[in-house]
This record gives sequence, structure tokens and C-alpha cells, in this order.
Amino acid sequence: MIRVRVRGITATAVSKILVDRGYSIVQASNVVRERLNLVDDRSPADVTVKDSSEDELLVLGFYGKADKVYEDLVESLEYVYRWVSPVGLYSVHIGVVRERNGTTCTVDLGPVSGILGGCRHGVGDRVLVSVEKAPIKPGEKAKLSYRVRVVGEYVSLIRGSTSITLSEHIRDRSKREYLLAIAASKLMGSGLGVHFRSSSMYAERRDIEQEIDQLIAKLSAILDEAGKEGRAPRCLYEGEFIGILGITSMAKRALDLRRREVVPTLRGHHSLKAAGGTLSELVDFAEKFIEIGECGEESVEKAISSYIMDKLRSSPKIRITHKKPDGRTYELSPGRLHEVVEDRDSYRIVLVRTMRSHGIYDGLGVEKRAGDIDYMVIYVNDWVVSHNYYRDGAWIGSYININTPPEILPGRVKYHDLLVDVAVKPGGEPEIVDREELDAYCNNKVLTAKLCDEALKKAISVKENIKKYLYVK
Repeated sequence: MIRVRVRGITATAVSKILVDRGYSIVQASNVVRERLNLVDDRSPADVTVKDSSEDELLVLGFYGKADKVYEDLVESLEYVYRWVSPVGLYSVHIGVVRERNGTTCTVDLGPVSGILGGCRHGVGDRVLVSVEKAPIKPGEKAKLSYRVRVVGEYVSLIRGSTSITLSEHIRDRSKREYLLAIAASKLMGSGLGVHFRSSSMYAERRDIEQEIDQLIAKLSAILDEAGKEGRAPRCLYEGEFIGILGITSMAKRALDLRRREVVPTLRGHHSLKAAGGTLSELVDFAEKFIEIGECGEESVEKAISSYIMDKLRSSPKIRITHKKPDGRTYELSPGRLHEVVEDRDSYRIVLVRTMRSHGIYDGLGVEKRAGDIDYMVIYVNDWVVSHNYYRDGAWIGSYININTPPEILPGRVKYHDLLVDVAVKPGGEPEIVDREELDAYCNNKVLTAKLCDEALKKAISVKENIKKYLYVK
């Protein structure tokens, strides 16, 4: 059975998903263990799943296991950005130097190229390197090193370093001294460095020592293979799988539902918790009231929604966070609240943004001037954000962005872009734009099938019902 360690604000929901799919959750927190009725299993993890940012889940571990966990999470959450490194973290390669600039070389690894600092080789040379930082998101390059690392369940051995390091999670002083003593007895004079992983704090001495011996043998085999002619570039050691899921508002709703199966959970729990600070504590407090039966879930959700809207109304400037499938995050120029329009079981938030620079409006091909006004309409629970541009009181065009339903937070609006959009100018017909970009990200599977289908369907719907999405003064 594949053993998974889960950490972060999504731990309960992710653990529930994985338990239902037959995985074993190890090193779980006391809270998660109690909620899911898990045994206290301190076995080393094959795979780690943890938050890497407020909207991302990182999956790291041995190939054949971590990649399976990753795909199962994608299948369960459906509406996610999907980023996977084409080479393993700490993978070892015979690369070929393609460019050199001072002491920095660009090295061809085959699937990708990487950057090697402190390069001691020339163009065309073969070079033995490992991947210290894997390229996960589009456009990223691997960060390479002459150091060669092999990874086990308890330790990593490093050729090219004599340092002894320990996981930040190993805080007990006696345990740290115990592990340092093992390192000294096994590796003194070997010229190898060692890093003790968090799992080592639960391991027996004989298991750690046995793994060190196994890793020394594996490292020796890698170096022997590196000395042979063979083709180049080629991979000598696959390292660890590493991938990130970009968690959209819809994926967070799926997490909310899975968490709700084991503990009272507010609608929007994971979105609100990711915001951190006072709001995160407020969610914990509110859910505790629901758990002990002091308040109904619907009443609490209305109260928190009202609290957020009050915060929006009192914010002099509202931040707008626009996340792209290439991994970049843009902070648009902020807006001030203009009005809130209730629409049956939902509402629309209208922000006013004043343009500060000259340029061209994307998708419209219309000149942008300082002083233009954008009436930006946030459709809560809908897959659009509408930009309506005015100059001297006259409408000059609208650009309807297709995105995941926005997350509304105190003083902030956040959404994940789905690339395709609809543009319309005075006297013209609405036009779907950037369809090719959507197709490219769908074909390379950065966007899941669910997101691709929803994006195109929504773009067509907006084009056919364009008046619904225009803001008229």
C-alpha cells in the first residue's frame, strides 16, 4: 500500500480523498487522525502532499507512487491547473553543454535544458549534473548542480558535499544528536554529505544504517555508469516525481465537500482559510459553533458573507488577483467599490478602475489612455469578469474574461484565468479571442478537460448573450 504524508490547510480533505482511494496516511496530525479514525502510523512516507502556496498543492515522492497520487487528486478535484516537472527532482544526468556565459552554462538534459552555475566545462562537453530545482511550471528551467544526490526513505546521500543536515521538522535535541552520531559513524572519511529526512526521527538505527549502505551502492553504480561512453544526453537516476496542482475556486469547493463528510465545514472553507489571518481564525471559531450545535450552518454562512461584504464596502481599494495557467500571478490595478447588485441567489460586484498609463487594450485593439475608466463587473458564482471601458463618458469597448468563479475576500477578489475571452466594440459583433491559447494549454494538459470544456462553453454562451455581460452607465 502506498504511504502518503499530508500537510497543510487541506490535510483533512486530501486525506479523506486518499483514504477512500485506498492509500495509507502516515505521520498524520492528531486532529486528522482523530477525524478519520486512523491508526498512529509513523512509517516513512512514499509520497508527501502539502500546500506550496495559498492556491497550490505540491506532490513529491518516489516515481510509480507520487505520480499515481497526483493523478488521483487531479481526477478527484477536476478543476485544477496541472503542472508536472518533465525531469525528477535530484535526478542525475549526463548532459551536454550548449551555451556558456561567463561561469554559467546552459546544459541539455534531453527533455529540458537547465542552468549550471559555477560551470567548469566548455560548449560541447559532456557533464555529470543533478537537478537541484525542478522546472515545474511553463517556462521554468532546471537549476543544476555538480553535486549528485540519491534519495532514500530516511536519508539522502550527497556526493560533492560533506555537510550533515537535518529536516527542519526534527526539533528534538536528543534525536538530532542521535542522528548526527549515526552520520559520523557511517560516513566519516567517505567524502559524502547526508541529509536526514523527517521520517528518520521515527526510524530504528539499523534501518537508517542499512539504507545508507544501500544508497552508497546506488551512488557507486550511478558514477560507474557515468564513466561509460554511452549516448548523451541521458538520465542515470530518475530522482523524485514533483508536481503542483493549481487549486481553483471550484477545486476548493470539491475539497469543502470532502471535508464536510468528516467534520462540519462552511461553504468556502478552503478559500477563506487560504486567506489566512483573522479570517482563518474566524472560520475555525464559526465551525466550532456549528459542531457543538450552537448555530445553524446556513446562519453562520450568511453572517460570514455579510462580514466579507462589509469589509469590501469599507476598503478604500480592492485588490484584484489574476492567476494564469503558466503559473504567473498578476495584481491588476486595484479598484474601488462602485455598487453591489443582488441577482436572485447571487450578486454582482462593480468596481471602478482608473487607467494610469497609455497602451492598447488586449483583445480590443483600442488605444488605452490615462484617465479611461474600467467598470469591472465581478459575477459571483459565474465564470466571467467583465471589463467595460469608458472615455469621457462614452463606451469604447468591453472585454469579458472567462475564468473560474471569483473568490470574494475582505478587500480582495481572486480568480484563475481560462485564457479564452470575448471582446466587443461599439457597432461591432462580439468575438471570441485567444481560442488558440486555450487549445494549446488544453492539448498539453495544463488545463484539465473539465476546465477546457467549461471555458469554451462559457465563451460561446457569453458571445450569444453579450448584453447580459455589458455594463451600461
